[in-house]
Amino acid sequence: MKRKLMMALLCASLTVSLLACGKRETAEETVQTESVEETDTASDEPEEATDETEKEEPAKEESKEDELPVGNMIKNGDFKSGTDRWNTYKNGGEASLRTNDDEQLEVDITDVGNLDYSVQLYYDGFRLDTGVTYKFAFDLAASKPRTVVWRLQINGGDYHAYFTDTIAATEEMQHYEYELTMEEVSDPSPRLCFNLGTYEGDGDLGEHIVTLDNVDLEITDASNRAAEAEEIETPDININQVGYQPGDIKIATFRGDEIGDSFEVIDTATGKSVFTGQITKAEKNISSRENCATGDFSSVIQPGTYQIKNDACGESYEFKIGDDVYRDLLKDAVRMLYLQRCGEELSEKQAGDFAHPACHTGEAVVYGTDEKKDVTGGWHDAGDYGRYVVSGVKAVADILLAYENYPDVFGDDMDIPESGNGTPDVLDEARYELDWMLKMQDSASGGVYHKVTCANFPSTVMPQEETEQLILSPISTAATGDFAAVMAMAGRVYKEVDAAFADTCLKAAEKAIGYMDANADADREGFKNPQEIVTGEYPDTVVKDEYFWALAELYKTTGDKSYEEHLKQFGSVGATGGLGWANVDFYGMYTYLTCEQTDADFADKLMKKFSFALDNMQEALDADAYGSTIKGAYPWGSNMTIANNGMLYLMMEQLGTKMKLQSGVNLSNAQRQLSYLLGTNANSYCFVTGYGSLSPEHTHHRPSQALGETMKGMLVGGPDSNLEDPYAKATLKGQAAAKCYADNEQSYSCNEVTIYWNSPLIYLLAGIMK
Repeated sequence: MKRKLMMALLCASLTVSLLACGKRETAEETVQTESVEETDTASDEPEEATDETEKEEPAKEESKEDELPVGNMIKNGDFKSGTDRWNTYKNGGEASLRTNDDEQLEVDITDVGNLDYSVQLYYDGFRLDTGVTYKFAFDLAASKPRTVVWRLQINGGDYHAYFTDTIAATEEMQHYEYELTMEEVSDPSPRLCFNLGTYEGDGDLGEHIVTLDNVDLEITDASNRAAEAEEIETPDININQVGYQPGDIKIATFRGDEIGDSFEVIDTATGKSVFTGQITKAEKNISSRENCATGDFSSVIQPGTYQIKNDACGESYEFKIGDDVYRDLLKDAVRMLYLQRCGEELSEKQAGDFAHPACHTGEAVVYGTDEKKDVTGGWHDAGDYGRYVVSGVKAVADILLAYENYPDVFGDDMDIPESGNGTPDVLDEARYELDWMLKMQDSASGGVYHKVTCANFPSTVMPQEETEQLILSPISTAATGDFAAVMAMAGRVYKEVDAAFADTCLKAAEKAIGYMDANADADREGFKNPQEIVTGEYPDTVVKDEYFWALAELYKTTGDKSYEEHLKQFGSVGATGGLGWANVDFYGMYTYLTCEQTDADFADKLMKKFSFALDNMQEALDADAYGSTIKGAYPWGSNMTIANNGMLYLMMEQLGTKMKLQSGVNLSNAQRQLSYLLGTNANSYCFVTGYGSLSPEHTHHRPSQALGETMKGMLVGGPDSNLEDPYAKATLKGQAAAKCYADNEQSYSCNEVTIYWNSPLIYLLAGIMK
């Protein structure tokens, strides 16, 4: 038996017949990007399961997508329920919603902003099916004559319009009606929007009101409806699709109503069985709502290519066993950072199809001033082209830690411009980001600017095509504390590689900690986006952990006891986060515990916190057939949580555990986290692009989307049971927490990528390959 996953691929075109008022206009390529792409994507310890997550839930009902809706698909299109289901997106504009005495929706616009979509009224929660003809109608008026553009558009990706029309609104309520036929793969989560920003020719509108009523979208002809998109069949035996080193723990996960009690490991070259294993008793797996069991085949160590088979569940994807199974994966995971470089040309020799000229080379305006500053360089953070200090620090810290702990894994041959210069490429790559961060420090105060982006997320273009003004967002204590920590770390790591650079980094760290000392009680609400900027906020309401980490790194690098005394004053640093961009507690604790000299009592307190965190992870792992260390809800960036937890296991292995776990358990548990990411999961995906039998092909990543080709070596976000984008809400509602994943570029909460998701993967690979 095989599980099936729906593939929804979206490209765009529409056949339209205009029946009434309004001037037809060609569909724009893009008018809007993500209103929110970044949050604190994960907790580094498993979240406690809610009652709703843990309780026995019925299996998801069979899809009813073949049943087309009858009548108006726009719920509350008559506004009898007030503003329910209607929302505004604002990018530099200002507006609010209300209904009037006639039960009409009023958009009270006080500022139209500088873009046509600076104010946007929108509605989500319907679908458009291939070959189906629709009637779309509404009534609209404006208190001042003005231009309005309405759109039925893809709700993600390049945000292109399936259909758009420009109308000249007047004070008199007018009726608009259209007929349109969808001529592409069905979209389960499009967006209806009215762009109410600024338009040439409208003049200075000032404060005014746009009134909307009787919005109606209904099917008029479904006789030419196309068949549903092809489904993907996935196996009921899941394994690490990249493979295993001979000495790794090797566990297959079986699922189904009937599983059986034994399995065979088949050598695909000969077709012969090389091992017969026993399957554990099947039990309900809470996170995936499946009947699951496991089979251990760790004793199979002979290099080769294999499959797992059994009569009840069929066969697994193929996998390899060998000493070098992760070598190419590590290289591509590091090269992903190179391919995210900003401010320099990426040559075809090194970047292939992802080559591009230097991008974002102009100076950035310091927000709220006329000052401009050169902040070229660094890595594009994620699927967009913003550069953020707090997330960049996590990425650099992970790979510097990986090098410190496992230097022999990293060579000088990863095919980046610096390859062959005598310095391990992972240090060359980290330095590219560190050089940029040094530019982000204010020379006068020592504080560090939070981020540099344009005012809005870019459209689906290559990086050199984002040419709007760059803006340096204000200094934040979170960014400054993170900066101090990673620069102190760099002062230690680069000392034998480039002493002058190491000294520069250490001095920058000392200047930043001076800013933290002077502003220890400031910024308690964390960073907030200025009104005009809607790019990733990366807020952080607590900076105690950043402060602690910075002091620990400075103490480890310098040996200055004053830093130790200062950090000991923090006493009990929390252990509720740890290795994310917002919660960096465990970085600081690990750093202190690996110092040459430590205070025994203080070190014991920190070790107990490590032990507590690993006990929680172990409880989750033991209860999950796939080896996941997430208990309960799967957060945005759940794959980062899994990779971070793998890091924590390896860190404990490095520390020489004081826990009750047996020697080697931490390493084997780290291996299980890697196996989860590479295919032993409820979705049957290898979550790293370009690897395994089934991997993401439709990532939310501008260069990949613009080129129509997925960049290799990127770890996607993974399941997000909070359903934090419209596509996920439309397609994953009712799914088990561990199965809330969609390989679709619209689903930025599931299928985006980031530098700081790749970085713990790099650490995890290095620790397992050592």
